[in-house]
Parts: sequence; C-alpha cells; structure tokens
Amino acid sequence: MKRECVSCCELRQELVELRESSVVRAREDHDQCVAIFQQMQELVKMNASLARGSNRSGGRGEDEITYTRSSAASGSVKETVARVNGGEDVGTQIRRLQAIVVQQAQELEAVRRRKRDATADGRVQYAVTTPLGNQLEKFQDSDEENASTDSGNEDALSDFASGRHADQLRKLPLTSLHAQLKGKDLQLKHLQQVNAKLETRFGQLVDRKRSMAQSFQQTARTQQAQLKKYLAYIRQQTLERKALERQARQLNQYVAVLEKKVVDYSFRSSSRHGPEVSGAKLHHDT
Repeated sequence: MKRECVSCCELRQELVELRESSVVRAREDHDQCVAIFQQMQELVKMNASLARGSNRSGGRGEDEITYTRSSAASGSVKETVARVNGGEDVGTQIRRLQAIVVQQAQELEAVRRRKRDATADGRVQYAVTTPLGNQLEKFQDSDEENASTDSGNEDALSDFASGRHADQLRKLPLTSLHAQLKGKDLQLKHLQQVNAKLETRFGQLVDRKRSMAQSFQQTARTQQAQLKKYLAYIRQQTLERKALERQARQLNQYVAVLEKKVVDYSFRSSSRHGPEVSGAKLHHDT
C-alpha cells in the first residue's frame, strides 16, 4: 500500500537530473571565471611592464607600444589591444588600462557574489575553489596598490572618450563572458522555474496521496466497525438459535412423555371397563 506511484518516481528523477545539470553549469561557469582571471593576471603583468617601460623611456610619447593579451585558458589568438596615438602619452594609456582592469575586477567580483548568493540559497551545489579566491584577493590587493599610486590622475580619466573606452571594452574577453554569464543566469532562472513547478506538482501529488491514504484509512475503520457490528449480531443470532433449539428439544421430550402417559391411561381405562360390559350383556340375555 505504501508503494510510490509512477508519477512521483518520474518527478523525483527529473529533480535529480535538474540538480545534476545545475552542477555541471556551475562548473562550466567556474572554469570560465578561472580563464578570465588568468587573462586579467596577464593584463596586470602587461600593465606593470608598461609602467616600467614608461619609467625607462622618460618622456617618449610617440613611440608605438603594442602588447599582446594571453589566451592560455580561452584559446583565443593573439591580437593588438591598444596603441598610443600621436597626441597621447604613456601615462594616459596606463591609466586607461588600469581603469579597464579595475572595471573587470569589479565585474568579476559581482559574478563571484552572485555565485555565492546562489550557493547560499541552495540553487547551485558547486562552490568556487579557494585557490581562485586567494588569487583574486592577491590581484585585488595589487590592483589597489597600483590604483593608490595613481590616485591623483582621476581628472585625466574623466577626459577619456566614451566611444574609445567602449571599443576597448568590447575587445576584452570579460565583456563577452559577461554576456554569456547573463545567458547562463537566464537559463538558470528558467531551470529554477521548472524546478519550482515540478516541486509544486510533486507537493500536490504528495498531498493527494496523503488525502487518499487518509480516506482509505477512514473507510477501512468504518468497514471494520461495521464488520464488528455484523459479527456481534451474528453471535447474538447464533446464541438465540441455540436457545430455541434447546427449548424445542425440551418441548419434544415433554410431548413424548405426555403422549406416553395418555397411551398408558387409555390402555388401563379400556382394560378396566371391558369385564363390566360383558357381564351386563349376559344378564340381559337371561
């Protein structure tokens, strides 16, 4: 009676598959974050090399500076990220690169925060590994040190053209990854909605099963009470039948005794009146 219904088993299997798919998606997102972090480390190294090159050059502002972004995790080809134009100096280019690195660090921190919130809510069962967190903290510390050295250059950053900035941001891998993460978030929300619907359906089936079990138990108790009542009535009728049979046997015995007495009495009376009748007859003949 306690066997689970087929629909409950199917719903439970679908829930297990959804959890496994969410774990796989979380691992893929984590791998992408690791790749982006490695690329950001390469940007930091290039930033430091540019700073050292600017210190060595002293004031050269028209030499062409080309640096290459590493694609060790994502497998992207090498491409030229920025060049210093004729009217721009090395310091402006360094500050521009630092602003991009800071923005990417903020976006990566926002991604990690969303992952932590999702893990705390129980929606994602895969946690970010501690080496990535330690590397990110080291990267943020080094970035804060670089930002503190250039704290007096905020006015120069405000003069940076928004179109050039957006173009450079589009060339960086974190922007495309951010769009991919948004798509992953939408897929995760869809899976969460499907999971919520399945859990609601599963809860409804459990409630229905519980109500059916309660109804069956109530019916069984009612039938047991009626059966006990019928058994008591049958026992009572059996006792009454036995009593009637006993009374019938006693009446039969009493009738048999009476019949025997009647027969004996009639036989004695007939034998006693027989000689008197014959004597009267003889006297009448004489």
